[in-house]
Amino acid sequence: MPDKPAKKLNDRRQRKLLRRVYGLLTAGMIDMNFAAVRRSVMLLTVLAFELVVAFVWWSELIDLPHLLGAPPTSFSWQRPLLLTAWILLLLYLSNAVARALFKQIHYLEGFLPVCSYCKSIRVGDKWVPLERYLHEHTTVRMTHSLCPPCAKQHYEYEEDELAL
Repeated sequence: MPDKPAKKLNDRRQRKLLRRVYGLLTAGMIDMNFAAVRRSVMLLTVLAFELVVAFVWWSELIDLPHLLGAPPTSFSWQRPLLLTAWILLLLYLSNAVARALFKQIHYLEGFLPVCSYCKSIRVGDKWVPLERYLHEHTTVRMTHSLCPPCAKQHYEYEEDELAL
């Protein structure tokens, strides 16, 4: 007997979770335009790395370790140059990873949310019929036809009769 109330509770939690996910999907939080985000992320990454390189050279110029209590050192262009090379390598690697991730996001953005039952497509916060969506967003022109299995099931035609 105790299993039934627990099952109802789990069903209730699952329905609540599904409603939350549906709410996120219909609110458009997942449908984001990532072109501007991609440009901003790449620009901010480059700027952050430029700041690190500038700090490395500035630290060498003013002998920051000496200012913080270490013994004084003479200026050497080899240390900051080597650090700059490593930083640029990290910049290249981080941008390569970011490009790969944004490519995956672009691929996932290509999916259309389609209702499982009526085949309507969600555009923003509205659901539009498939035919209307194709008419408004593509150059596809639609016409009616009948596939052989449907012709056989609904009209009792055989495939060889349809070829005529």
